[in-house]
Amino acid sequence: MDAIQSAAVSAAEEEFRLRSSFGEDRGRLETTLTKSQNLIDRAERWSFKDASLAQLLTQLKDAAYDAEDFLNDIDYQDQQKKIQAQQSQARQLFHNSLKYLGNLMNGAPKKMRTIHGRLDTIAADLEGLMGQLGLHGECSMPANRQMGSLVNEPIVYGRDEEREKVIELLGVPRGQSNNENDSVSVSAPAKRTKKENVSVRSIYGIGGVGKTTLAQVVYNDERVVKHFDLKIWVCVSDNFDVNSLSKEIIENAGKGYETDRMNLSSLQATLKEIVMAHRFLLILDDVWNENSREWQKFYTPLSYGQEGSMILVTTRTLKVANIAGTMDPIFLEGLSGNVYWDFFKSCAFRCENPEDYPELEKIGIDIAAKLKGSPLAAKTLGGLLNEDMDAGHWTTILNSELWELPQKEGDILPALQLSYLYLLPHLKRCFSFCSIFPKDYEFDKSDLTSIWVAEGFVIPQGNMLLEDIATMYLLDLTSRCFLQLSHRDPLNYVMHDLIHDLAQFVSVDECSRIDKGRGQITIPKTVRHLSVCCTSLEEKKLMELASYDKLRSIIILSKLWCELDSVIDCWFRGLTNIRCLKLSFCVITKLPESISNLKHLRYLDVSSTIIRSLPNSLCHLNNLQVLNITKCPLWWFPQGFTRLHNLRKLYPKEAIVSKISEIGKLTSLQHLAHFEVQKDDQHKIGELKHMTQLRGCLHIKKLENVESKEDACQAELDNKPHLDELILEWSRRTSNSHHDMEVLEGLQPHQKLKQLDIRHYGGTTSPSWLRPQTLNCLSKLHIKQCSKLTELPCLPPSLTSLVLVNVGLNSLPRLWDDRQDSTNESKTQQGCGDSSSSRSNRSSLLRNLYISLCSELTSLEGWLMPHNLPSLEAFRIENCKNLTLLPPDSFKDFVSLKSMRIVGCPMLACRRELILPPSINEVHLYSCGYLDQSLPGCLQNLKSLTRLVIKRSPHITSLPEQVMCQLKSLESLSIGHCEELSSLGGLGALASLKDITIRDCPKLADSEPPMFDFTDEVQRAEISLSIDRTTLLKVQSLRNLVPFIRELEIWGSDEREMFVGEDRELLRWFKSLKDLLIMSCDELNSLPTELHRLTSLQKLSINGCSSIHFLPENGLPASLMELDFGSCNEEFERQLEMYKSQKNL
Repeated sequence: MDAIQSAAVSAAEEEFRLRSSFGEDRGRLETTLTKSQNLIDRAERWSFKDASLAQLLTQLKDAAYDAEDFLNDIDYQDQQKKIQAQQSQARQLFHNSLKYLGNLMNGAPKKMRTIHGRLDTIAADLEGLMGQLGLHGECSMPANRQMGSLVNEPIVYGRDEEREKVIELLGVPRGQSNNENDSVSVSAPAKRTKKENVSVRSIYGIGGVGKTTLAQVVYNDERVVKHFDLKIWVCVSDNFDVNSLSKEIIENAGKGYETDRMNLSSLQATLKEIVMAHRFLLILDDVWNENSREWQKFYTPLSYGQEGSMILVTTRTLKVANIAGTMDPIFLEGLSGNVYWDFFKSCAFRCENPEDYPELEKIGIDIAAKLKGSPLAAKTLGGLLNEDMDAGHWTTILNSELWELPQKEGDILPALQLSYLYLLPHLKRCFSFCSIFPKDYEFDKSDLTSIWVAEGFVIPQGNMLLEDIATMYLLDLTSRCFLQLSHRDPLNYVMHDLIHDLAQFVSVDECSRIDKGRGQITIPKTVRHLSVCCTSLEEKKLMELASYDKLRSIIILSKLWCELDSVIDCWFRGLTNIRCLKLSFCVITKLPESISNLKHLRYLDVSSTIIRSLPNSLCHLNNLQVLNITKCPLWWFPQGFTRLHNLRKLYPKEAIVSKISEIGKLTSLQHLAHFEVQKDDQHKIGELKHMTQLRGCLHIKKLENVESKEDACQAELDNKPHLDELILEWSRRTSNSHHDMEVLEGLQPHQKLKQLDIRHYGGTTSPSWLRPQTLNCLSKLHIKQCSKLTELPCLPPSLTSLVLVNVGLNSLPRLWDDRQDSTNESKTQQGCGDSSSSRSNRSSLLRNLYISLCSELTSLEGWLMPHNLPSLEAFRIENCKNLTLLPPDSFKDFVSLKSMRIVGCPMLACRRELILPPSINEVHLYSCGYLDQSLPGCLQNLKSLTRLVIKRSPHITSLPEQVMCQLKSLESLSIGHCEELSSLGGLGALASLKDITIRDCPKLADSEPPMFDFTDEVQRAEISLSIDRTTLLKVQSLRNLVPFIRELEIWGSDEREMFVGEDRELLRWFKSLKDLLIMSCDELNSLPTELHRLTSLQKLSINGCSSIHFLPENGLPASLMELDFGSCNEEFERQLEMYKSQKNL
């Protein structure tokens, strides 16, 4: 024992001597690294001037990365020592001393001196060269101006004429035009036109000129939406893969096809089937393919679309436009003259008045002249100018030597390079990293910012969470137009293809992408970030990536079909600098134990793999911040998992969170969607106590397992300021009221909470903290299945949504308490920082009110009043069987009301007539007692109404034309179980109507004899009709719609025969009918004999018609392309199957 202690003391003394010197060297290296990074930023702005300078800059960046990696290794060792220090001191001191001495003896000091020397040498050479070139002057940096809320392209400048011309060329009838001026100058002469069902028109022009924006404006134009019954947008970029494009079109068509295992032949057959049923518009954005054979292979199935279908292509080259087009292309030039200057001013001055800056206006005119009418250049450079409204800054931009460089086709625009060079260093790193993602990739905000944090791009600022700082970076890059909001998903971000070219250009030595569309590429040895974007890559090639030992990121963005178990084991043994690893959707059955070598790993995504367990060695990854294991068949976590004390985001499937023993040790965790309380000591609610970083939504389940109020208080929910939403749920059972009340009292959340949801609570009263003074930021309150709850306090003025489902209230809570106005104002300002919420409580912000299954509620009079609820937009009350009183005449004064739904309230009286406001666009009246006596009069002047549902309304007798003609926007009408309804006289006046459903209205009949004279038919939109018996087509207002019916559904009819006698003649007038569905007609014993006369029918569906035995004598329509059936007579189904086989349907 004495010998051991002596050795330990000796080792400690030696460690102290070496560590002292080592620490000093480390400090000097950190200082040199900081200076080098500043030099990199300065030199980068002049790298375009001299090739030698650019080469030295690349070398210095590589040396700086190496220095960072070395310092990260040292930091990791320090972390390990702190962790190990918790063990027995004598034994640990000996162990640590020998280990640290071993590390030093293994060459760490020598390696540090080598790295330091390389940094010094390259930096000195670079400084010297910059001196020779006269580049020592500092480039002025714009002030970091705070940006307000982002506006996503509110105005499109100077493209009105182009928009109108393109819409006309798409075949949209002139009668639908919004613009009377048809004399527009767009280069699209009609020399080359092929007579095709599906025409292809191309828009071509230089990058950044606005081709995509013009296509988006056309795509979303109301006239185009009405003209085409199927619209699809696909971003193509430089990877023109016929299989991938076909899959994307099929998936975007929304028909529910599974394309993963389809080969090209199946994809083309499916695509053909889809387009044959539609007049479609397909936008192919940013096409680069110059292979005419590939284009023809892609186009062939699309050519079967209905007449009038169009494909619109955007491309930078005339060659591509000519290969794809069946019609002459449209050349799009840059904006010109005053239009461009107006646009440039809006970008550079933003909310400032240009007239207040006459000197800047003069400089701006000269800068705008250099941009050649490019909207993208105006947006990016305008953002840079706007950062510093100083003439010196603007003059520096104007006089930049970048403008003088020779510009070849395909080169990066000087304006974009300038905008990049003036970014702050941390923004440059975030931006250039995005180049490893393919063009048109949609960035998820949370995912991208988490990766930036993991890569170390985010600089700490005080007590702010790194994710919040990263979000600021994202908004900053967006405000400068380096990123933009996706038009497909407003929560995602995309990068313009020219901006993506810039990102690739500036990161060529650091970022690389293996992509099928890019051909053979050479990966530089200096590469730090790598992505794989192709499905077919040999295992050997993947293994070779292990030789790139400087890699910090490997991101797999496509489904690799080869098994990767051995590949990732190879990576884990060689790529010890990896920080970010994204392997979602890969064929991986397990993570190898060698993952412990990735000591710097911060981000690991293995979602949607077939991994069944995590290795124990994962628990040694002390730097791990993000672990995504969603959609993995995992059922437990390894012991020691909670040693991952830096884990910030965990994405498991809900069921296994409760398998994490002592989860409360994960004190850095920010994302924990679900927490299931158990009686087990290692997963009690007290585990939440120290998890103060939780944010977003927390759903706590099985609260019946909380033992007492004191136990609940252990969770300290009031010490979780970043939580926005809290869901508190008891299991469905006979609850203990007193126990539940005590527990809920102890679950008081932080005052900044925005959304609260309480479910299956068994108490009779609400907790004391549920009041405006405590939760002064609460915007949504949802209380569900709390049938014993009989009282609620007054609602906070910040509330925008109130949902009450199966609650025992006999009256609604007060909206405010005048005595608390001043208190609320003060607390709101302190807690929320939202001055709009601090106004008097007399202006409630409530927009959504939903009440259901509240059987004790009898009246809303006096509560549901416009002066109380001036912001109300949606009012829904359902299945409140004892509700008798509403203020019907007050609805007219709800000036913001858009949706009203009154369903299942049979006791409602109608002492005054219901009057609805003109703002309303959706009305559902369903079993609402005597309230339906106000129909149809209450529908007058509702010019914004788009959807009307009337069911179980025994007092309505007709829909007269003088009322219905005012519903100019009505698109959907559903009527059911209206026993006294005898007339639909006003139906013909509804020009916008697209969807009609009529069920169980026995008195609907027409005394006139059926006449089928449609010679005076007028043009109108095609419609979908659903009825429960074909005799309804004798009703004149419905009969007049027959030529325009595109889809006819006959559901639940008790008729034995359809379209017999005089009605047979009606079939030939279904000129637009494409889909016929006959469903649940058990009494029907035969299909119509004249069914073959439906010459436009493409799809026939028969389901639940057990009495039909044979096909009609004259067969089915020759135009039929799809035949579906089920739950029918066995013999009949055999005939249908044979017919399908014969006709190859």
